[in-house]
Amino acid sequence: MRKVAVVTGANRGIGLAIVRQLCKKFSGDVYLTSRMADNGKKAVDRLKQEGLNPIFHELDVSQPDSIRMFEEFITQQYGGIDILINNAGVSFGKDKVPVFRQAQLCYEVDFMGTLNMCKIFLPLLRPHARIVNLTNSYIGKKSALGEHAQNKLDVSTMSLSDLWLIIDFYIKAAKTGTHANGGWPESPKQMTKTLIVAMTKILSRDLKGDPRKNILINACCPGWTDTDGSVEFLGGVCQDTGLQTADQDASGVVWVASIRPGQSSPNGGVVQKQEVISCDF
Repeated sequence: MRKVAVVTGANRGIGLAIVRQLCKKFSGDVYLTSRMADNGKKAVDRLKQEGLNPIFHELDVSQPDSIRMFEEFITQQYGGIDILINNAGVSFGKDKVPVFRQAQLCYEVDFMGTLNMCKIFLPLLRPHARIVNLTNSYIGKKSALGEHAQNKLDVSTMSLSDLWLIIDFYIKAAKTGTHANGGWPESPKQMTKTLIVAMTKILSRDLKGDPRKNILINACCPGWTDTDGSVEFLGGVCQDTGLQTADQDASGVVWVASIRPGQSSPNGGVVQKQEVISCDF
């Protein structure tokens, strides 16, 4: 069966740059997925004008049925998957959307979208498959949480269900404005990125002993990228953050996704610029 790579939320920004680089380096089919079909098709046409040949498929990671339909398609066409890069996420200016709505959107797209993509596609992973979950080490550090919250996030013992209970509690607290109590972050985006790191570590731990050889799951921080999402989140401080181009930061993500077969590390780590960092977990 032909190899296949999938990138979510890839019609613009770093997702588009990741697809561009995979098309040049990966010996298989590369799927550019997007919630908005028109935007996704335009992105594919743009890359084809560059001499590349990605394939578009509509995918809304906030809808489990959409993920299952895509999984069925990949199963029928390829029988398995080699690379999954979970890039899809919401973006908004920090003060433009009420905190409770931010929490809902981050939960639906960033957290549950990534979690459901991983869970639904896990059975399809081939030996030597790679999953990369995009996060942000600048805002997703465990040490940025209060002591009570840090104690709750013990990835050596907790399950994915425990993680879901934490974010469910956070969303309910955000509705009443008490979400920062107990040491949880004020920003839902920060909360989500921290939990994606925890999720990655739990998934990697749970896959140990899997009969399929050498499956690696890592989180990756591409850095602050000069994209619409970063600009919106950072607001007026963008000029001081050393933003890089999407193509510059995509190279680190593609590096993690392309770890050669047989190499056992990094696994369950957070990678930034081809180096493993702790994020204090």
